[in-house]
Amino acid sequence: MAALAGHRGFTLFEVLVILALIGIMLGVVAPRLSRDVGVSARHEGLRLVALLQAARTQAIVTGRPYRVDFTTHGYDFQRLNDHGRFTAVKGALFRARRLPAGAVIQGLGKRRVVVFTPSGLGRMFHCEIVTRHGRFLVSGNDDGHVKGLARS
Repeated sequence: MAALAGHRGFTLFEVLVILALIGIMLGVVAPRLSRDVGVSARHEGLRLVALLQAARTQAIVTGRPYRVDFTTHGYDFQRLNDHGRFTAVKGALFRARRLPAGAVIQGLGKRRVVVFTPSGLGRMFHCEIVTRHGRFLVSGNDDGHVKGLARS
């Protein structure tokens, strides 16, 4: 018991790094599991949820806002630089992504940008990845948390 008296647990930073690593692993593994366009909506939706969670974590850890710009057929990640401008994030995890053929992103309306602040907070949003075989709903609430739901 005396040996454990000085151990306090994990720091917030350690927990955030682990969450970011889990997001990275999901972002890499999920697309490789996809077999056809019908399954792609679910897998692409799971990947998007993981990447959005990783972007939120990175905004908190680095102290810089991260932004996701959506188009009908894909999305890309940007980070606020030292000059106050959003620029593309370099690296494989946050590279620009294009949806598989036959898949589209719907439901963001005119506001096709999602921003994660260093506080972890964000604005509510909802979008769907749609294919002819299925739909996957991705939503975020104002406390920055993102979740997904497969729909038929």
